[in-house]
Amino acid sequence: MNKNEKNKNTVDCPSCGAPGVGGIDGCLALFGTLGAREFSEMDYFKMHRLTVDAYCLQHPEQYMISSKSAAAHLAAMYWSMEIGISIHMPDPIKLWVNEPRKYVRILTPPFRERGLITIANVIGAENPKDYEMKVWEWAKSAWSAWSNHWEQARAWAQEATGEYEINKSGLSGRHLFLSTASGAIEVLDASQVL
Repeated sequence: MNKNEKNKNTVDCPSCGAPGVGGIDGCLALFGTLGAREFSEMDYFKMHRLTVDAYCLQHPEQYMISSKSAAAHLAAMYWSMEIGISIHMPDPIKLWVNEPRKYVRILTPPFRERGLITIANVIGAENPKDYEMKVWEWAKSAWSAWSNHWEQARAWAQEATGEYEINKSGLSGRHLFLSTASGAIEVLDASQVL
C-alpha cells in the first residue's frame, strides 16, 4: 500500500462522519458490502429497507436531492420506526411517491450531525442477530438526527396510507381525509359533509 492509499483509508466520510472509511467513496463501498451481504443471505436481507433508509438519511446530498426522494426515505423510516419494519418500500408509500404531487422542501441536518452511529458500526457484525441489532441502532441514530422532521414524515406516511386505503376500497368522488388525534386517517364523503 502506497502512502496515498494509506492516507485515504484514514479519511472520515464527510457526510455521515464514519471514521477512517476512505471518505465518501469508501463509505459507499461499505454500503455496497452490506447490500451484497443482504442479497446473499435471507437472514440479513430482512434488514435491507432499514439499511437503505439509514444510509440515505446520513447521505442526503447523494440520495435525497429531490423533495420526492426525501419524502420517500423519511416516510419509509417513519414507517419502520413507528409502524413496523418492511423488507421493501411499503406499498402505500411506494404508490404515494409515484403519483404526481408537490412535497414540502426540508432542510437536512448539518454534515456529520446525522447520527452518532454510522455504517462503520454495522460493517463488523458477526452474525444475523448481531447485524439486526446493529442496523436497528444505526437506523434509530440516523432517525433521531432528523427529529425536526418527524411530524412531516408522519404526515406523509399518513397521507400515503389514507390514499392507499381509499384506492383499495374503490371509493370514488370527492373525499375528505381527516387525521385524528390518535393519528388514524378518517375518510368522509364530501357530499355528505358540505
